[in-house]
Amino acid sequence: MSNSKDILKLSEDFVFDLFKKSDTTKLAFHDYRHTHDVVESADLICDGEKLSKEDKEVVLLAAYFHDVGYLTTLKKHEEKSIEVAKEFLIQNNYSKDKIKQIEICIAATEMGVEPNSILEEILCDADMYGLGSKFYEDRSKLLRVEWGCCIGKVDSDVEWLEQEIAFLSGHQYNTKTAFLKYNQQKISNLIGKHDELKKLKTKDKGADKKNQLKEKELKLKTQKAEVPEKGIETMFRTALKNHMELSAIADNKANIMLSINALILSIIISTLFSKFDKHPELMIPSVFMLVVCLITIVLATLSTKPKILAGKFSTEDVKNRKANLLFFGNFHKMELKDYEWGMKEIMKDKEYLYSSLIRDLYFLGVVLARKYNYLRICYIVFMYGMIVSVVLFGVFMMMSNQSNVPV
Repeated sequence: MSNSKDILKLSEDFVFDLFKKSDTTKLAFHDYRHTHDVVESADLICDGEKLSKEDKEVVLLAAYFHDVGYLTTLKKHEEKSIEVAKEFLIQNNYSKDKIKQIEICIAATEMGVEPNSILEEILCDADMYGLGSKFYEDRSKLLRVEWGCCIGKVDSDVEWLEQEIAFLSGHQYNTKTAFLKYNQQKISNLIGKHDELKKLKTKDKGADKKNQLKEKELKLKTQKAEVPEKGIETMFRTALKNHMELSAIADNKANIMLSINALILSIIISTLFSKFDKHPELMIPSVFMLVVCLITIVLATLSTKPKILAGKFSTEDVKNRKANLLFFGNFHKMELKDYEWGMKEIMKDKEYLYSSLIRDLYFLGVVLARKYNYLRICYIVFMYGMIVSVVLFGVFMMMSNQSNVPV
């Protein structure tokens, strides 16, 4: 049987050759460097725990072979590692009892398995030496690369950091030597990861907010592209102008009717009333014409009669988007500060502004319809009334002339 020094040297060379001859391009983390570091850490912990020479040999041999299974498989690599170690040690006439101990130690490195002996605890602590290393950050990056290459696991930066923090928080060293050697640095690494995650989340929130603003800006630009605002403003401007011009035309027509009928009334009253004693036949046509003129004047006046509203609006009306502040009848009794507040609310909300303009157009149209309805009746009454009046004058004049002809 080989002595302790020989078997350790043979194992080191054998494992190194395995890594050298195998395709390790995807093993960024579980390479020979990791195995070498685990052996060194196991050696240090064994000395700290004052293990016997034979027990230390078992732990170091287990450390050399614990990850060689990665060279052929990822799943259950511990089983392959045990198989390779067992075959090699048997070929070198190593003790079957110690081979069994080595198998148990390697099996204990599987995730989720609790070590049951000091030898298993030392190997598990050595395998996790990197958590308490100053080079933890570099080794962590290599593990992330390996996961991406070997199992296609691609996590976001936040997800990866959360997994690291969960693992570091849940892990604890089994031996006193490992705890004193690595735990303080592990805590520092954990704090660093917490800080890194916090900064990354803050940055992501800022990026998300920035992206949301960009999306909102893009949406607004798209809406502007889809809805031609200048065209809408031109439409409102043209419609309001047309309404105002039509209102002015209606008022002019009403003024014409008022002037004409007022003139006719003055003529009837000043000229014909004084002749009723001598020409009684003129009374009925004159009264009829007088009534027609009065009705026409009333209709023309009604068409131009302004309608004043309450002149007040409440804050609730503005908040519920019900108040139309573009028409003076809705605000003429309000305080200036209240009206300014209401107008600023309109200017902040494009939809409310357009809605107010639409309501303004609508009610202008309603007023115009009333004006022109009164004017239409006014002109009909005047036209047919004048015709009937003239006919009545002619009939009564003819009747008067016939009655005055001597028989």
